[in-house]
Amino acid sequence: MTNRFDIVPPTPKQAAQLTAVMWGAVCSVIMPGQFLAGQVAGLGELMALIWGTTSSILLTVLPYAMLRWAVGKRLVLVIPLGVAGLFLTATLQTAADYGGQFAIHEFLPTRIPDHSSQALLVVNMIYMMIDACNLSLFVITGTIREIRLRERELAEARVVQLETELTMLRLQLNPHFLCNSLNVVSSLIVTGRTSEANQMTEGLANFLQASMDIETQSLPLAEELETVERYLEIEGARFGERLEIIMDVAAGLGAAPVPSFLLQPLVENAIKHGVETVSGKSEIAIRARREDDMLVLTVENRWEGENAPQDRRDGHGIGLANTRTRLEMVYADAASLEGGPIDQGYRATIRLPIPPAVGLRDAA
Repeated sequence: MTNRFDIVPPTPKQAAQLTAVMWGAVCSVIMPGQFLAGQVAGLGELMALIWGTTSSILLTVLPYAMLRWAVGKRLVLVIPLGVAGLFLTATLQTAADYGGQFAIHEFLPTRIPDHSSQALLVVNMIYMMIDACNLSLFVITGTIREIRLRERELAEARVVQLETELTMLRLQLNPHFLCNSLNVVSSLIVTGRTSEANQMTEGLANFLQASMDIETQSLPLAEELETVERYLEIEGARFGERLEIIMDVAAGLGAAPVPSFLLQPLVENAIKHGVETVSGKSEIAIRARREDDMLVLTVENRWEGENAPQDRRDGHGIGLANTRTRLEMVYADAASLEGGPIDQGYRATIRLPIPPAVGLRDAA
């Protein structure tokens, strides 16, 4: 908890509006009583009433100036000086009120106001309470502005964090993947299969280029799947017939927006912790469907027969945790990610909302 007076003071226009509301409420309570009690019997009393109200409103500039000065100062200094400032303002308002009444009395027939010490003290306290309420409105408004400023700064920081995370994800390509891909290219060249080596090299270059070209936080599902397909083409050349790839996307979902690089970590996990560790055939299936207003994406890796993975590491947990964090930052509680073993395999399921304004047609 800070020991300083940290708020964002209301603007002069806001302060004037708050003061007008405050004094409008005060006048609506006090003035009808004065008229009904016969205290405003002529033009002189009316002018004195108008002068007292106007001068008091104008003097509220002092509490506002004091508030702006106090921002960032220590509370042990602000509180006593604030009370002293309110007392000074109320004293000036009392002096202006009485001074105006006596001045008007010199020119127009009016009652001489009660200026005994007790009367002056009561009037001074009334003004001080009104000023305290007015200053409280300033502080409440300033606190609300401070909260909104912090929320905006937090939102901007989250956007920067997402952008940084996406940049790191693009630049931090799995060295394991690159090393294996280059080893396969080398093997193809050594065995004289130059055409296949050239095809795989082009696929690797296309995937890397597509990864670097993504500059937005979200993109259509069709483009995300295109990047994943390029990655799987490279892995397909590496594993050959051992790897079967299934893409099952329901019609009309191509334009649905998804966070960029959403599926890539899950597919990499499926390769690294599934296909690589199985001696026989494996299958990776990527599916997309719609359930009401939710987009459901699944990434599955399965293996045949008894060819269970030889080395079950915790990589799934890391990949799922990173993706879950991104979903939470973008969608809060509206999206979810679940992962777990299935019969002879592993499945990760992502659910995220589909914006109602988006026309879900297959991307051209």
